[in-house]
Amino acid sequence: MNNPIHLEKFPSDEELVQLFNGNEQFFQLLLRQSVRTEQVIARAYAEGTWNQYSGRDFLAHLGKACRNWQDALGGLVTAQGRASARGPAVLFLSRNTYTTFAASFAAVLAGFDVMFMPLHASHADIRWCLEYFGCVAVATDIQGFAQQLKGLNIAIFDLSGQHWSVREKSPEPALLGLFRWYKTAPELREAKRQTNSLPGFEGDLPDRVGRFNFISFGHDGFQKPESLSLDALVVTANHLLLHLNTPADLFWKTLEVLPLGNPFSHLSRICALLKNGVVGFPQQGGEVESHLRILRPTVIFASPVELEKLSGHVNEHLHAPGFSPRLAVGSRLDKMRNYLKTGRALKLPETVFDAASRTLLWASRNAIGKEFVRYTLADLQLVVHGLAPAREVHVEILGQMGVPVVETYGVTAAAGLLSANTFNAAHLNLIGNPLSHVSFRLGQNSSLEYRLNHPAFASSGHWQDTGDVAQMTPFGFKITGRRRHLFVTAGGVTISPLRLEQLLRESSEIQDVCIVGDKMPFLSALVVLSPDAQAEFRVNPEKMRELVQQRIGNVNETLPRHATIKKFLVLEKPFQESLGEKLPSGSLNRLKINETRKPEIESLYQTAVQ
Repeated sequence: MNNPIHLEKFPSDEELVQLFNGNEQFFQLLLRQSVRTEQVIARAYAEGTWNQYSGRDFLAHLGKACRNWQDALGGLVTAQGRASARGPAVLFLSRNTYTTFAASFAAVLAGFDVMFMPLHASHADIRWCLEYFGCVAVATDIQGFAQQLKGLNIAIFDLSGQHWSVREKSPEPALLGLFRWYKTAPELREAKRQTNSLPGFEGDLPDRVGRFNFISFGHDGFQKPESLSLDALVVTANHLLLHLNTPADLFWKTLEVLPLGNPFSHLSRICALLKNGVVGFPQQGGEVESHLRILRPTVIFASPVELEKLSGHVNEHLHAPGFSPRLAVGSRLDKMRNYLKTGRALKLPETVFDAASRTLLWASRNAIGKEFVRYTLADLQLVVHGLAPAREVHVEILGQMGVPVVETYGVTAAAGLLSANTFNAAHLNLIGNPLSHVSFRLGQNSSLEYRLNHPAFASSGHWQDTGDVAQMTPFGFKITGRRRHLFVTAGGVTISPLRLEQLLRESSEIQDVCIVGDKMPFLSALVVLSPDAQAEFRVNPEKMRELVQQRIGNVNETLPRHATIKKFLVLEKPFQESLGEKLPSGSLNRLKINETRKPEIESLYQTAVQ
């Protein structure tokens, strides 16, 4: 362990302002945790047992990890200069675990940028990010994964065996100690400078504070990489808490289940810390039921994948032998629930609608039985949903338990969130109203545009285009389509269908093809055969289906797993311009195809949505 260092000359006030600019709210958040010496702030599974860590443990873990980064990669931060816009970075290919939580926070406090890479990224994607972000190391907490990354010719840190002990004796990060000193009264700071009675710090003091970097890949390339200040995530989380309007007695306990490639997944833990709550990290490979019973979350941030698992767990208990819900009461609640989804309900005054929604939540929880809800979901009272639209069937199942699913909408540049519904008015298929630091407007061709009104964001004050087409409603905007040709699957992965269609059209048997799967769990293809292949299909359909499957299989071999085509359907009639399925330019009109070919598309996903 390093000896305490005493600086002969402390940075000036101007240098301290420059160092902590854009990070003060983040450091204030850490200072708030430092006083929670006996309170649990995190629960995690490690070495066969569940561990509880206090605020003192968490700060000690950060200090230990911070010095580990400095010892392993020392000298690389100071070479970049103080508070540079882009510094040396550590790329994380990790699951959502306490190890990643502590190690990533410590890396930014050691002066390194942190890049959260989607696990489905290819080696070519990883190499591009290593170069673009100036990465000096790769870290992973997935056991055995470090060996697969050896070919990158860069320092690889295997965190899978990292053990975090309770009552850790390590001191807090040196940079946090400097911030604590920086927040003292100016006259006191100056007096200590004059008398040279400067405090000591354990470990090196970096010349900069790191940033969080994110990127999301489609099949045919990447979207714009984003670099976010530490305050950007804190500001967004803080405004979300104010916007949700949750009950005052709701004690915030989270369950970290989302992949880390999107900043939306990081808001859950920051919200919990802002609420003086508990951040829960699941056992990898554990079941939903065990996590609900052990971690007892009150709030879960989820994508459609996690929402499906949660609703499946609830549905299993609802249909378990021996459970008989009050059907008469339930039918009345269903009528009320269906009414609140109609256009007539949107015309109600907001106070009336909110009161009806609160009553419905309370009545649903009581009608199904409070004990049954507690047995099934433990303490769960709220699901914050993002990355892709929620499915109605899953929302309704949780609604029967009195648990609202609050849909949100966001972009990476805004730290993952722009707008959200509220606890008392969780509308399906509406993105809600913007958070208080966000402004919306409809631009040309009804394209939704946003503006961030906070200095924590690099684009603050400038209007940005989301690429989505929207429509105004009394309770917020509704997304009606996409102006750009990109899909967002139910798992929150962005994919370009154009490239897949180009690859399939290279087969002589396929004349035209339309990839479908936006907001669905997987991709499918509507295939139009060439005239010769169509004639053969009428004679021997099974042979032609096998041939098309072979062509799709050849294309799938060149794709990452999340972008592969799982199902296909051979169409009897080609896409027609007279029906609006094709534009005069010859390109496909996807919105129209979704209407005209709705039965065919639904048949491809019939089992997936049940």
